Formats: sequence, C-alpha cells, structure tokens
Amino acid sequence: MKLYQYGCSVSLGEEATICYGELVAEQLGYEFVQLSESSASNPHIALKFCETYKVITPKDFVIFGWSHPNRQSWYNNKAQRWEHINYVQGKKSGSALVDSCKDYLVNQHSEYIEHVHTWYPRHIVETTCKLNNLRYMHVDCVPGMVNTLGADGSNKESKSKYIADHLHPNDEGHRYIHSLLQEELSLVL
Repeated sequence: MKLYQYGCSVSLGEEATICYGELVAEQLGYEFVQLSESSASNPHIALKFCETYKVITPKDFVIFGWSHPNRQSWYNNKAQRWEHINYVQGKKSGSALVDSCKDYLVNQHSEYIEHVHTWYPRHIVETTCKLNNLRYMHVDCVPGMVNTLGADGSNKESKSKYIADHLHPNDEGHRYIHSLLQEELSLVL
C-alpha cells in the first residue's frame, strides 16, 4: 500500500528533513510517494493528481496539501515544463510569463478568484476519488497549517519552534502537523 502526497513546498518539506505525509506513511506502514512541487498552485495540484490517479488503488491513501489560492501555475511551452509563481514571494523569475503573471495577480486578484482556486480543485479531486473508491484527506497548508504554526507572526514562540524560515515548517513543525491530523485520519481510515 502507498500514501500519495500532492501539494506545494509545505507538503514537500522544503525546509525540513521530513514532512507530515511521510510521518503519516510511516504511521500506517505505507510506502511514501511524494508528488508535491515547490510553489505549486491549487489548480496544478488537482491537475497533477488527475494525470497520475490511475496508478492509485483503493488500498492506497492520498493526502492533498492545499496551497495558497493566489498561487498561479502555467505550462511554459518553450521550456517544456510547468512553472509556478508564488504570489507572496514572487521568487520564480526568468520565465517570459512571469511579468504577465505578476501583473495579472496584482490587478486581477479578488476574493472571487481566491474562492474559485480553493473550491474547484478540491471538487475535481474529491469527485475523482469518489468515482474511483480512493481514500483521501485534505490538509489546508497555506495559509491554514503554517499560520497555526505561527508563520503569520501571531505567535512568535510557536513560530520560532515550528517554522524554519518565513513560511516553511521545520521538522518539529511537520511533527506537529502530523499530530493535528490524527483525529481526521482516524475518521477516514
């Protein structure tokens, strides 16, 4: 049995040596399959799942670690790869589309777009999972879990204990997220 994890850098464990999905996989005795990408948008997370779900069986388990709804992804035809831009940091430069994407984000950002980028990717993966009898759970990583860990600055003691940089959980942060998931895991497994 395998545990598949989709998400952004938080789910990837970018600033840690472990991630919460890997801890869940160890807990369940599952093989861990990491499919998260740094700065991935929610629509991209859903798309990546739709491109790969056929290998997932009903005995497996899927965790969707949702990113910030303002993040954008696009396919760069010249580079033949997906690129992601983080709205908050804008750290992925060099693409011909970056400036256009930044302009779009600054001028088109709205509560409606945030809502759309939250509900429709979840709807796509939930529907696909239900139609294929796949077990899954959602984790609201950004801003949810990272703010719970103190990334928003509301709890400086928590932030210094659980956050590696400005946003990403350290090992203790991932262990804490793992502990927070226990109740929901007991309901879905």
